Amino acid sequence: MSKISILVNDCAQEGLGLAVEHGFSLLIENQGRRILFDTGQTEALKVNAEKMGVDLAKLDAIILSHGHYDHTGGLPDCPANVPLYCHKNALDT
Repeated sequence: MSKISILVNDCAQEGLGLAVEHGFSLLIENQGRRILFDTGQTEALKVNAEKMGVDLAKLDAIILSHGHYDHTGGLPDCPANVPLYCHKNALDT
């Protein structure tokens, strides 16, 4: 069974206490694999992952759709040993 969870977005269901920001991040779970698609803008990824019971240390891969700050800003809170897939120039400043 596949599951997609929104970890970072500019809106959140009230009452959950999730961080909201201009940014985006999804957790895709499929066939036992856990793939993070984008990382949001700030530490909201880490905050929301903890509140949602998502262990970022158990990721199998990180995919960045593109290099804008609101999709890559949460990278510092991701484990360094997880494979990162992105365009070769995505993180150029």
